[in-house]
Amino acid sequence: MARTLLLVTMLGLLLGGCSSPTPPAPAGPGEQVVRFTVQDGKRVAGPDRVEVAPGRAVRLEVTSDTADELHVHGYDKEAELTAGQPGSVAFTADIPGLFEVELHHSGAKLTQLRVGA
Repeated sequence: MARTLLLVTMLGLLLGGCSSPTPPAPAGPGEQVVRFTVQDGKRVAGPDRVEVAPGRAVRLEVTSDTADELHVHGYDKEAELTAGQPGSVAFTADIPGLFEVELHHSGAKLTQLRVGA
């Protein structure tokens, strides 16, 4: 019991001292995880374009300072974002092309998703 309490306390200290706004989430086997941070309706961290090989599992993870809705066009994937909490969409990139990824409430373009060679 004391060992479990020590482990939980150490984990809390480790996570509490993390400077990243989004703690790293474990990726599934072969999953490509791309993280973004949004402040005041604008992307402040994350790439302009995400390149994904066809057939690959992908997860777009977003942490926003305000509630919003993440939307991946072409795949029609959506996720409600709670302020300050990471939210994500995960899917298999099986539709080739170039797709906009945006936040609906703020209207902010988050990135472009490019699937294919």
